[in-house]
Amino acid sequence: MRERRRRTLISAALHAVSHSVAVVYCLLTLGAPNRDLMLTAYGCGLAAGVLGTWAATRVTTKASSYRLSFSLLMLTLVMAALGAYWDGGVTSPAALGFVTTSVFVAGYTPHLRLMVGLEVLTVGAYLVVAVAGRPAPAGHVFVYLAGMLVLASVCSTQTRALARQRSQLRALASLDPLTGALNRRGLAELATFLFHAGCRPGPSLLCLDLDDFKLVNDRLGHAAGDDLLRRVVAATRTVLRAEDALARIGGDEFVVVLSDADRESARAAAARIEAAVRGLAGVSVGSATAPHDGDTLDRLLHVADQRLYLVKQQRRRTAGRLLADGTGRG
Repeated sequence: MRERRRRTLISAALHAVSHSVAVVYCLLTLGAPNRDLMLTAYGCGLAAGVLGTWAATRVTTKASSYRLSFSLLMLTLVMAALGAYWDGGVTSPAALGFVTTSVFVAGYTPHLRLMVGLEVLTVGAYLVVAVAGRPAPAGHVFVYLAGMLVLASVCSTQTRALARQRSQLRALASLDPLTGALNRRGLAELATFLFHAGCRPGPSLLCLDLDDFKLVNDRLGHAAGDDLLRRVVAATRTVLRAEDALARIGGDEFVVVLSDADRESARAAAARIEAAVRGLAGVSVGSATAPHDGDTLDRLLHVADQRLYLVKQQRRRTAGRLLADGTGRG
């Protein structure tokens, strides 16, 4: 949300700046025709940019961000077309508005198909002004169009490369490097999304802890322990749904997030996980389901961890009784 708000704010600020430049151009050329119309249009665009900058600081959803950015973009394109037409056609300095709009579209439109569609719309508006306005010198329209397309291609390529890098960095920051499961940060981000989305039923959390994992490290070495963790994660994923998630929050401590699971579904998922990893290691599981056990990640983790502790205690008591019975019979 913070990144989206920042991008929307930059979009609105650039809109205001571009129209400020256009207003100054009109003031410097007041003796030319149609300056009253151009000043009115550019002044409205400037006011819209300022208002959009204010609105961008209050954006709360992706849809509202897209609506604001799209509205400002359409207004900028209309003002560029009107200003260029009133100023003598595509040979006017005001036609640079098409170039800045094209660059802006390439640099700030996240989806490729939408970007291409908006670029086509921008080029189409330029061609309309070229046909309806005063005739341009030979080659002028071609050079302008070629320049717009080259700039758009360069900006689009660079923007998408940076977007991929940001996506990779976000993934690295949210994943456990050993197992590929989510880490604590990734778990917190996922939980924030699920609670904000208001999943019903659930979400449910399963806290998993491997039994006697320390003995594996002590007897076989840490490399064997790391390999066991990776195999447990792989086995657990085979019994989870696509919408579920697995996070590693400690040495051998894991959390499974079931996005829309009630208590019965959570218990069934716990049984599937225990069966899936039985050939690798013993596992103790504690579960918690929203909203019965809490409505925050910390509360659900606390409840699930308490139930996990009770499961471990029960297993120790059972193992102790079996050992005592065996000793007595001997």
